[in-house]
Amino acid sequence: MYILSTSFIAGIIGSLLGLGGGIILVPALTILFDLPIHQAIGVSFIGVLVNSSSSSIVYIKNRITDLRLSSILELGAVTGSIIGAYTALQIDSSILSVIFGIVLGYIAINMYVKSRKNSENNNIESKSNDERKYFDESTNEIITYSVKREKEGTIISVIGGIFSGLLGLGGGAIFVPIMNRIMNIPIKVAIATSSFMIGVTSLVGALIFFNNGLIDVTLVSPIILGIFFGAQIGSRINKVIDKQILTNIFCIVLIYIALRMIINGLEIEVLNL
Repeated sequence: MYILSTSFIAGIIGSLLGLGGGIILVPALTILFDLPIHQAIGVSFIGVLVNSSSSSIVYIKNRITDLRLSSILELGAVTGSIIGAYTALQIDSSILSVIFGIVLGYIAINMYVKSRKNSENNNIESKSNDERKYFDESTNEIITYSVKREKEGTIISVIGGIFSGLLGLGGGAIFVPIMNRIMNIPIKVAIATSSFMIGVTSLVGALIFFNNGLIDVTLVSPIILGIFFGAQIGSRINKVIDKQILTNIFCIVLIYIALRMIINGLEIEVLNL
């Protein structure tokens, strides 16, 4: 029951922010339920896959997901995911926890600082032969944007894939800032597109971890149920929430989880001394 409830919350937050839920599941399973981090990452892949499938149904239906952009970034993301998953199998759990925390902390602080400097950056009006649009229900406006720096975004998406496979996140914590801050993609489109992409990266990680016996099948059912229904709620909230509030929530959640995982990793290391 506790895992079901935790998965439900992870589903809401994961789909709301395009993170997939792994960012909540991995710390929760390791900190609250004392599950070894490698096993937590393994079942997290399953949760992220379900979250992606559930939330993407809503995002695609509402025409927020940028499918053309996802097809460009996915190749690098999948390549990175394979590298990350195999690397994770070789790394000590305490080191994984600290890496998890440091990466998320940096991403959160960097994204928050940049959003405060220019809160209107998502709506930069620029003429382009490839303008794209989506309807923002929170403002009742049609938002026009164009994709910038595709090559850089594709290359960096490999890093997102690596951390997806390495930490069981799905890669959303990397993909969303890449699209939003580097490629000029509005935060809601970045989140919706990330939600779609992480399904593929998490599937790759799940297959690798399952093949190595690191997915506890007894935890899969409650995680699937909780994540699925939570993702339906989170993706609907995303449609009507203000984008700046969404960015702030994204950063706060990342910083909190980052601190908890760093502390948890250091505690494990101290106990092993």
